[in-house]
Amino acid sequence: MEVYEEEIGDFFFREHSRLGRPKFMIVGLPDVGLVGKIATEHIVRSLKLSYKAEVDSYSLLPPVAVARGGEVLAPIRIYGSGDVAALIADIALSPRSAVPLSLAIVEYARIRGIEYLLGLTGAVNFERAEMTKPGVHWVASSEEASRLASGLPEARRVEEGYIVGPYAILLKESVRRRVHSLVLLADSFLDIPDPEAAVVLVSAVSQIIGVEIPVDRLLEEGELIKIRLKELMKDQKSALARMGKGYELHAPLSY
Repeated sequence: MEVYEEEIGDFFFREHSRLGRPKFMIVGLPDVGLVGKIATEHIVRSLKLSYKAEVDSYSLLPPVAVARGGEVLAPIRIYGSGDVAALIADIALSPRSAVPLSLAIVEYARIRGIEYLLGLTGAVNFERAEMTKPGVHWVASSEEASRLASGLPEARRVEEGYIVGPYAILLKESVRRRVHSLVLLADSFLDIPDPEAAVVLVSAVSQIIGVEIPVDRLLEEGELIKIRLKELMKDQKSALARMGKGYELHAPLSY
């Protein structure tokens, strides 16, 4: 079978099996509370999405390979089946790598004809410990992407505020390249893996794509997930500080 490979900036995307033209690509990069990564991994597992492609850069990412089940995998991978694809990163992203990676993801989606990018992440909320259920916020790059959020009655549009980090670049580049992107942000701890925040994002994605995704297992394994991702959260913490993640969703200075 012919393998599709695309070089975008300093990143290469190599499809090992045909991805097709999914309607949605979920993006779960390590960020606040690792919420997007946790949610996206759960979606991949629940929907039994198969490994389709690797994403790597020998100049911008550390020299890391992931060994799993005797197989060597790239640190950033794309899974998919039918209308749904999902991108997951297993390594911490520095500001130096996060920006070009976000640019490359948007361009890849445009080239491959993916209709919608769904970015999943956390938004720092210093009252998170008092919340029984984290809230969901959303920002869209287009009217078409905004309509995806219309079926989420409990989610709130970000009327005014900063978006910081890789998803900020993803949104800005989506506007520039006319790619329909919707970023969902769950109230989250800054530097503690937050599976409970991931649950509300999984439920939101389930409503958007019209496929039931159970969250019972994610809730049951919450403590185990926190332990497993402790080191990745530690690696990502300094990068979050450099990106200014504490400003997320704060209103910009204006008069």
